[in-house]
Amino acid sequence: MPTALVTGVSRGLGTHICHSLKAAGYRVLGAGLASSPGHGALDDYQVVDLRKPVAADLFASEDIDVLVNNAGVYLDDPRRGYGDVLSLSIDDLRDTFEVNLFGTAQLVLRYAPRMIARSSGRIVCVSSGMGRLQDADGASFAYRSSKLAINSLVLSIAHHFGEATGELSVFSYCPRWIRTDMGTESAPHAPEPAAADLVRLLEIPANQSNGRFFRGLRELGWDTQGPFVGGGRGGGHPQRANPPG
Repeated sequence: MPTALVTGVSRGLGTHICHSLKAAGYRVLGAGLASSPGHGALDDYQVVDLRKPVAADLFASEDIDVLVNNAGVYLDDPRRGYGDVLSLSIDDLRDTFEVNLFGTAQLVLRYAPRMIARSSGRIVCVSSGMGRLQDADGASFAYRSSKLAINSLVLSIAHHFGEATGELSVFSYCPRWIRTDMGTESAPHAPEPAAADLVRLLEIPANQSNGRFFRGLRELGWDTQGPFVGGGRGGGHPQRANPPG
């Protein structure tokens, strides 16, 4: 039975990811801020504040086959009346990076070498299309830039995975705009299909997913085109992945 570690499991997309992994036959470990995960899709749970150094004994006896970096914050959300980059506080920018990037990087840098040593493993970083340069605007700078940095981390780890032997893959995943506390009830998509798609992507051969950026089961791609990026010229077009089923 493969083991998956998921962060941010007590609500929203994280809850649904745990249920989808469990249904797919995984042993599911969870990490989050809540005192209890609030659902029964976990085999073990530990309280973890990703703004702080992660304890060395966090699931130390477990071999992690899949790491899903789902935990994240969106502090400069214009839908809540605060988003203009010119109004951004440095504290909110710092807190966003502490969770979205540094918290994610702690776990990626812990488990990626172990996966390379075992010649197998999957790392998923829940990102956003807002983390592409071509989609930048005058708002949500903290959130957008943290997701852009995560995408860059994915590409860096993907180089190491690609040079190693075995079934190793790291990729970014955009769940689309989904109905969660972060996405609000105005979102057009339900979280359950997004979680199921993420789990299905784990079944793709590593050479078809490593270093890629997916939205649902389709490849979103890293191309950059826009009024301030590439002058609206050149750049690639998103390619379709080959999802199972």
